[in-house]
Amino acid sequence: MSSDDRSSKADRSGEGMLPEPLPLEDLYHIYGIERSHADNVARNALELFDILNSIHLLCPEMRNLVEIAALVHDTGAATDFENHHKAGRLILLKHPPSEVPERLWPVVSWTAFLHKKRIGSEKLVKLKEKEFGKMSGELQELTLRVAALVRLADALDYSRMESRLGKITFGKRSIRFEIEGQEAAIDTERMAKKGDLWHLLYDTRLEFRPAPEK
Repeated sequence: MSSDDRSSKADRSGEGMLPEPLPLEDLYHIYGIERSHADNVARNALELFDILNSIHLLCPEMRNLVEIAALVHDTGAATDFENHHKAGRLILLKHPPSEVPERLWPVVSWTAFLHKKRIGSEKLVKLKEKEFGKMSGELQELTLRVAALVRLADALDYSRMESRLGKITFGKRSIRFEIEGQEAAIDTERMAKKGDLWHLLYDTRLEFRPAPEK
C-alpha cells in the first residue's frame, strides 16, 4: 500500500487519532481545495459576519475563525465529492488548520460536516447523540453559529458566478438581502434553503431576492 493510500484510509477512518495540524496552504495543495470558491465563500462569510454581528453576537476574535472555517469547508470535495461533508470532517479532525487555536479545531471540522445537508430540529437532536454532543455546550453553540454563517456564504456562491450581497433592508425582526450577479436567481434560491440553521438559532428572519435588473 502506498503512502497516499494509507493517508486516504486514515482520513476516512481516523477518528481518535492525534491531530497533525497543517497550514492552510498545505491543506489547499494536498486536498485540492477549489481556491476561487473557497475565497468567495470566505469573503461572503466575513461580510455576513459584519452585517449580522448584532444578532449572532460572536466576539470579534471569532471573525478569523469564521473566515478559516469558510476557506476549508470543502476540504473533502476531491476525496469523496458525494459525501464531502463527511470526508472533510475526518480530514480536518486529523489535519486542522494550524492558524486556528487548538481549542477551536473541532469547530472547523464540524462546520465542514454541517455545511452541506438540510438541517432541521430533528437533525440537531441526532447531532448531539454523535461525537458532536461530547463537546462542551459552549463549543457546540459556537460551532452551530459559525456553521450558520458558512452555510449562507457557501450558498451565495453556489453558481460559482461570484454573486454578491446588494441592497440590505432591516426590518423589526427581519433582514432582506438583494443578491446581485449573473446567476443571482440560482444563488438566492440556494440561500433561502441554506438559511435553515440560521432560523433554528435566531428569531431574526433572513429574506433573499434577486436584485432588480439595472
